[in-house]
Amino acid sequence: MKCNGLLGGRAWLLVVSAAALIASLTLVSSPAGAPRATAAVLTPVSAPATIADKDKVYLKDGRVLEGKITKELDGYVWLLQDSNGITHEEFLKPGDIEKVVRAGDGGGAVKPADDTKTDTKAADKPKPPAGGAPRAAILTMEEMVGIQMAAKPLKDAIPLLEKDGVNVVVLKVKSGGGMLLEIQRISDVIHNEYKQRFRTVAWIESAISAAAMSSHCLEEIYFMPNGNYGACTGWSGSLVAVKGRELERVLLDMEKISARGNHPKEIMRAMQISGRDEVLTELAIEPPSGKLSADIDPATGKVTWYQDHSGKYILNPVANIDILTFNAPDAEKFMFSRGTAATKEELTKLMGYQEIEWVGKPKNGYAWPVSDAEEMQIKWRAEITEAQARLNEYFQKYGVAVQTAQSMQTKSDRAVWVAKARGHLDFLRQLAKRFPNIGLMVGINDDWFKEQEDMLRQLLR
Repeated sequence: MKCNGLLGGRAWLLVVSAAALIASLTLVSSPAGAPRATAAVLTPVSAPATIADKDKVYLKDGRVLEGKITKELDGYVWLLQDSNGITHEEFLKPGDIEKVVRAGDGGGAVKPADDTKTDTKAADKPKPPAGGAPRAAILTMEEMVGIQMAAKPLKDAIPLLEKDGVNVVVLKVKSGGGMLLEIQRISDVIHNEYKQRFRTVAWIESAISAAAMSSHCLEEIYFMPNGNYGACTGWSGSLVAVKGRELERVLLDMEKISARGNHPKEIMRAMQISGRDEVLTELAIEPPSGKLSADIDPATGKVTWYQDHSGKYILNPVANIDILTFNAPDAEKFMFSRGTAATKEELTKLMGYQEIEWVGKPKNGYAWPVSDAEEMQIKWRAEITEAQARLNEYFQKYGVAVQTAQSMQTKSDRAVWVAKARGHLDFLRQLAKRFPNIGLMVGINDDWFKEQEDMLRQLLR
């Protein structure tokens, strides 16, 4: 963005400083469909202390998981585990559990997952809350990550969901990417707050780049029939790929977020970097590359992942595509998703419910009731989009006021236009305070505002 004129003898250019540029780098998809992104360093996920006294959960597929049971609700179990130095929480359904042995039971006392049911399909269905059918709300996460799709409106919606007695939250995702710095914030809100209060699932219409990375902390992921998920490559500036130590840090942080969602780390790596071996030299990173293959056990359906091509099914690279993006059939085939649903009724059945009470009121353009919490998401997107437009408008007004003040010959005349400039500057400050990521994208911060105030004071001398 450029505004003609001079400010204090300098060309008045809206230039993002190097520090602001690094912080505001984005992940997006190009119009041609090729992944395009800019990326910044994520804040590492802090891992809990090593689990000492371990509970055991025996699964019907023969596996035994060890860790610390942190929560149980309607037959569901949240199990905190240590895996290769990374602590993550696994979400287990009643129908998957054979029995539970707690650390304090000395290995003797066993709690069956559900000893009153013999039908596996019936056991797999969640129990409704005591009052009847579960109450659910759909929250849409749309447009640019860090702007329209952000952690703040999600966090602010929690009291509204609790007021409505919601038990299940469906996060419907439709986004082509955005600001990398927002991924950790969204992940923290979902993992630390939503998953502790509600059964929280993703319903994917399109989750590309930063949108996929923001959703990756969820264990339960469902797709819409045309859904896609992946292409999480990082770019900066004029399509310069993120490389070296910075990329290594992003890859590591996404391993930690993968653990939050109980997803194999190999999947996200294949979504972040090419499956070609030469990419390691190009990006100045350590092996492995983003190669990905898998085996599917014909008896159990269990998927085993490989960061090479030793598996039966080659997923990356394939058909001249170097970065993994799941479509709905493949996501379900390889058990990344729990199923594909075109409607809320189909989603209800996939989640194991016969009936759900969808919270909210009918709204034009929506195929489900819109709750107060969802209205908050809609309002946030509208307001921040309007704020972006007003930001451009007031930058121009501010520039004109400053330029005019500089051209005035008398102090009294300059004072009139300095007052106008300050009014526009105050408006910009309010926008940046309410929507800080907008200010970050264009490089306006406390230092920039201080420079402008100093310059306006100089005009009054």
